[in-house]
Amino acid sequence: MNWPQLDQMSWGLLRESLRTAHSKIVLGGLLIGLCYLPVWLVESFHRTEKGIATPLILVAAMFLALQELWQQRQRLSSLQAPCEDRQLGYILILASSALFPFCRFAFWPQSLLCLLVLVGIALSSWGLAFFQNYPRPVFLVVLSVHPAPDIMIEHLWRALTPPQCVERLMAWLGSYALQLIGKQATATGPYISLPKGSVLVEWGCNGFNMAVTMALTGILLGLVLRQNWRMTTGLAIVGAILALIFNVPRIMLVTIAAVEWGPEPFKFWHGAWGGQIFSSILFTIYYYAVMGILPQKSIK
Repeated sequence: MNWPQLDQMSWGLLRESLRTAHSKIVLGGLLIGLCYLPVWLVESFHRTEKGIATPLILVAAMFLALQELWQQRQRLSSLQAPCEDRQLGYILILASSALFPFCRFAFWPQSLLCLLVLVGIALSSWGLAFFQNYPRPVFLVVLSVHPAPDIMIEHLWRALTPPQCVERLMAWLGSYALQLIGKQATATGPYISLPKGSVLVEWGCNGFNMAVTMALTGILLGLVLRQNWRMTTGLAIVGAILALIFNVPRIMLVTIAAVEWGPEPFKFWHGAWGGQIFSSILFTIYYYAVMGILPQKSIK
């Protein structure tokens, strides 16, 4: 079959699939997703450049969700959406599509509308039974729609906890650890003071974002290895705790670099390269911890 024949067949299949109103509405929703995709990719690329591992985890989550849905495509084709579910799905798709051009000012409204479009497509195509029968891919898609779920969790955490509580804790732990190696360090709020100067532990250095990343990694591992919810929760908690513990020596190193070594070493260890080095070591330690926690039969 040559290219003109293939092109003609493709257009024929497209015209055939757009004969129903349902197909046209679903295609309109998918076009909204295509408009959002470049924004998602650009933001994910910028975050990856800064040494943040969350976008890679989200790509893996989306791949696993699509893979599972593809494997279940025959069962999905047998699902029929009830009339009420289909109408609700159409409302979600059309309303979200109409609002999307006016919500390009920030990521969160775009991601929310894109998620509502996907929910509408699933409701109108397969009904509420889809969400009941396929919770794993639903969770993975919801997790990966926003390019920075750690930022959303950050806003929620700041709204529910006292100001700078994590920064103060990390400053105290960092100063105590510096004292253990013979440094005259003291902590005052979020500041670590040495005889030659002080360092402010800000939000980006408190380990919270890395703890969220490791928790997401644990959840993803639990889903991939098909562990029960207790084991999956345990993997997430272990990852978050390791991230917070491992952030203490990083604070120590960055503090010494800023106060005693000069601006260039500080920029290195505080920047993307230093973050990548610590992240690599952290993920390696977490890998061996997971290998020791999980049953060997589930790993095989």
